[in-house]
Formats: sequence, structure tokens, C-alpha cells
Amino acid sequence: MTTESYEILVHAGAHCCEAEDFQRFIGVNRDAIIAAGYDLAYPGRGGAPGGTFDCAFPEPRHVGLAAEAFSSQMTDAIPAPDEGRRGLILSEHDLAGRMASLLNGRFYPAARSRAEVLRSALGQPVDHLVIAVVPYDALYVGAWRRFALDRLVEPFAEYATAMANFSGGWVEVVEALRDGLEASRVTVLATRPHPLEIMAHLVPGLRLNDPLMSASAPPVTDSAVAMIQRHYRQGARFAPGQRDRILAFHSRQPQTGIEQGFAGLQLADLRGRYVADLDTLARIPGVDLIGGAMPAVAAE
Repeated sequence: MTTESYEILVHAGAHCCEAEDFQRFIGVNRDAIIAAGYDLAYPGRGGAPGGTFDCAFPEPRHVGLAAEAFSSQMTDAIPAPDEGRRGLILSEHDLAGRMASLLNGRFYPAARSRAEVLRSALGQPVDHLVIAVVPYDALYVGAWRRFALDRLVEPFAEYATAMANFSGGWVEVVEALRDGLEASRVTVLATRPHPLEIMAHLVPGLRLNDPLMSASAPPVTDSAVAMIQRHYRQGARFAPGQRDRILAFHSRQPQTGIEQGFAGLQLADLRGRYVADLDTLARIPGVDLIGGAMPAVAAE
């Protein structure tokens, strides 16, 4: 697929980086976005939560795909441009790679190869790549919690050492995605971006009148994870929607404090590494860094 006037705009979602909220936003505003001249593709899991963004290639949450299946999925999910269309907005939740690699201390090692697969399916370089990043400690704790929603896992402490000494990082991932997609322009959002913020950076020329906002998913709390893991240990299965109801209930309950987390020195090292990596990203030609480390994090 090649046309000079047809822009390829990619939102590379990463775990715990508000990708799901953005994909819900795309889902509820799908008709308006298409009417504005943009095609849409969401090749990842089987549609956005709530079924608002159709996808013909279901994928279990956070499991990822082998290279061959990923290639086929990308090729088949990307629409061919019609005459007069302005471009393609593609949001892929797991483009950088599988969540399991994070727990093993490997920071998205397949990012480059997966980006190359997408680039091949697109048939032309990407015009603009947007990716949100979060502090490493928040990413790892959040990834463990979300992984624990789908299966019985070892306590966080069993993974903490490998995660605290991980290889790679945001700098390597951003460069891998940029190079693999041959992206002309890269925007890195070092914030917890609102869906409207992601859209404004991804497609500056798109103006939606009265955009619809969908409700955010409830946070994954320690007490909810504890209950869900208890069910798995007992060999129980969850009825459709049951886990979502558990998350919603526990999001309204007082929490006793973070039960899973990194030790003091690990936490300091992770936060310092994040600040240093943001500084490196800000110096890379062609990368536009928006936001940065919070003062409290930088001070530590």
C-alpha cells in the first residue's frame, strides 16, 4: 500500500501506558474519525473493551503472538486506502512485545522485529510514531498485577530481582520501533496521557466535535489481585465479566498500602535509570519528548 498523500500514524501502545483508554476512545469515536477521512486499524487483541472496536483476529490478553502469526495478523488487519482518504490511524497495544518478557527482566527484546513486521505489512514508512512511557517501577508493578489477572503467578518478590536488573529499556525500545517502522517523526509522551492528548499529538490536524469519552477501566488493586490469585489456587474458573466485577468492587475499597513493590535500593536505581533514559531520549535527533520525570522522582 503506497500513496504519497496517505499518512501512516502509529500509536505503539505499551503495558500500563494508557493504551487501553486510548483504544476505547477510538472505539466510541470511530464513526467521527472515519468521517474525518482516516482509516482505522487495531490489529491486537479481539477488539477494544466493550466491543466498540471490531477486530477479526482475537488474541488472549497479554499472551502475544509468534512472529509468523503476528505477521499474518498485521497484514490482514490493515485496510487498503481508498481514493481521497487522509491516512491510517493504527493503535497496537502489544507492538513492542509480550508482557512475559518484562517479568523475566527482558525489556521488550522483540520490539525491532515486530516493528519490521508491521512496516512490511504497511508497505511504506510510518509518518508519525507516538509512544507513551512510564517509570520503570510503575511499569513492572503494574505488569505483574495485570499478568496476575489471567493466571496463577508467583509472588511479586520472586520476580523483583530480575526486573530490577533488567536489560534494555525505553531508549532501546523507542529506537527499535523508530528504526523498524522507518518512522519519520517520533513523539514520546513521558506522562499519563489522556486519550485526547494522545490523539492531538498523533493526528494534529484532526478535530473532533464533541468527542465521546468512555469510562476508564477500574484500577488493578492489591486486594483484587489477592482475591483473584486465591481463586486460581483453588482451581476455580471465572464466569464472563466476573473478574471485571471484582476489579470494580475492590477499586472502591480502602487499600492497606502497597503489598508488592521494590526494595529501597532497587526503587532508587529504577527511578534514577528512568530519569537518565528520559534525558537520553530528549537528546536523540528526530525524537520529541513531551513531559518528563516528576520533580519528586527526579529529586530522589
